[in-house]
Amino acid sequence: MSTAFTITALNDATDSENRMHSDDVAARYGFKGALVSGVNVFGYMTQPLVAQLGTQWLSNTGFDVRFLLPAYEGDTISVDSVPSISPERIAFEDRIETRASNQTGTMLATLASWPLEKSDYSRAQAMREQAQQEAVIYSHEDRPLLTWDVIQIEKAAPTWHWTPSAEDNARHVTTQRDMAACYRGPEALIHPYFLLDTCNRALMRLYRLPAWIHVGTVGSMLRAIKINEKITVDCRPIDRWERKGHQFIRLYISMFSGDDLVFEAEHTAIFRIAEK
Repeated sequence: MSTAFTITALNDATDSENRMHSDDVAARYGFKGALVSGVNVFGYMTQPLVAQLGTQWLSNTGFDVRFLLPAYEGDTISVDSVPSISPERIAFEDRIETRASNQTGTMLATLASWPLEKSDYSRAQAMREQAQQEAVIYSHEDRPLLTWDVIQIEKAAPTWHWTPSAEDNARHVTTQRDMAACYRGPEALIHPYFLLDTCNRALMRLYRLPAWIHVGTVGSMLRAIKINEKITVDCRPIDRWERKGHQFIRLYISMFSGDDLVFEAEHTAIFRIAEK
């Protein structure tokens, strides 16, 4: 199968809080250099999909992205899909399996996407109501360091009122080197990289994190979000576990525009990395 898209990976200009994006910290955990974030790789994987399927891919779409191995600064990332996306195939009717590999052919990430059949707001609405009932004043300075014992499963975080600015979106688009017209202008849509980076920030808004790694997200993009749109973001931890010396956390995240659910996801990260 021919490669649909190739790009040189660059370290994120927008994610300065994760120390895994520095060479010295990454080396302590056995990596050869600073890691390019998973959300950035996810953005690369969406580019050929949006290029061929248009903005319909950004709405009414379910997705499951998993990061298998890290990408490093300067890696050549190649993206291809099954079924193959071509100019003749512009309808999004089937499940699409998209893969990202580096210059040695090593697979780094997989992304499955599919059209949603129907939406169920009940889970997101219940968390929204829980956050309102348990409302507390958010304090960035008082965030606890993320450890196993501070995780309160199913406890809703304070609601985050988020308005994605044109400037923040432009930074993400520039980092991606994405030329798609839908991410530009006064009616610009926010980039998928920005969307998942916001899920990372929901986690960082809850806790102070040591070095950590985003490992995957399963979500639903019910409608593309526009710049300057007023969005409420609710989240809560729904699971924690340990495997091979790593400790994991999973958040459930929902985003509403007014009373309309526009996005929801289960977002998973390693918050304690086994040192080597």
